[in-house]
Amino acid sequence: MEKKHRKIVVDDREYAWVGDWNYTQGRRVVGVRVWFKGQDPHTVGPVLSVKLVSKGVGMTDCAAALPHHVRAVILLARSVGWTPEGRGTFWLRPSHGLELDDLEVIEPE
Repeated sequence: MEKKHRKIVVDDREYAWVGDWNYTQGRRVVGVRVWFKGQDPHTVGPVLSVKLVSKGVGMTDCAAALPHHVRAVILLARSVGWTPEGRGTFWLRPSHGLELDDLEVIEPE
């Protein structure tokens, strides 16, 4: 099944993004991938990726990436050097200092 690509506009620049999740050691890990959107539906430039987990510990873990999380990810990534040029994957890591209200960045596996 193909994942739905969502659109977000940040500072007059259009991006496409997709989120998914899996469980690792009993925790729900949310993955977000973002790329610069061009004229065609294909990926343009390097993909921005980040892995997130819920800050809270409760009976159920329903962590999910929402548009305001994606906007924060994009803004921080651009400030630390993510640009539309090049190829590959740009990983946002805990050391980059992303602060979200209910999610925290973890190292990619």
